[in-house]
Amino acid sequence: MPRPVLLGICFASGVVLGVLGTVLHGNILVIGEVGSGVVVPWGAAAALLILLLALLWAGTTGRSLLEPLVLGGTAFTVATIAYLWPGPDQLVVPYSPLAMETLPGPVIASLVWWLGAGVVTLVSMLISSWILAKDR
Repeated sequence: MPRPVLLGICFASGVVLGVLGTVLHGNILVIGEVGSGVVVPWGAAAALLILLLALLWAGTTGRSLLEPLVLGGTAFTVATIAYLWPGPDQLVVPYSPLAMETLPGPVIASLVWWLGAGVVTLVSMLISSWILAKDR
């Protein structure tokens, strides 16, 4: 596959996965009392796993680190736009002391998805470089 085509696929996949992760991250499980229970952001974890698998595919298919960088950077940019989006129709609950006090589950899930997208991108680049170095 020509490299420009693969980079275009990675960019489009980053947009799709950024939107999908933003929608999916809101699924949480609260174990115990609502105000004092343990929050399990399983939607954010699932979104990060899907992103990691796509990033590893991009890195091993392109045989370089540029493809996962484009895919992950695009997904992180979409997540950041959703995180910073102003107004009452937000898909992500940004951190503030008041939001953390009243909606701890959605705030934690939002932080896990937003920051996790960047961390997973860096981790996937390390894993991809390790895989590519072993293949040489």
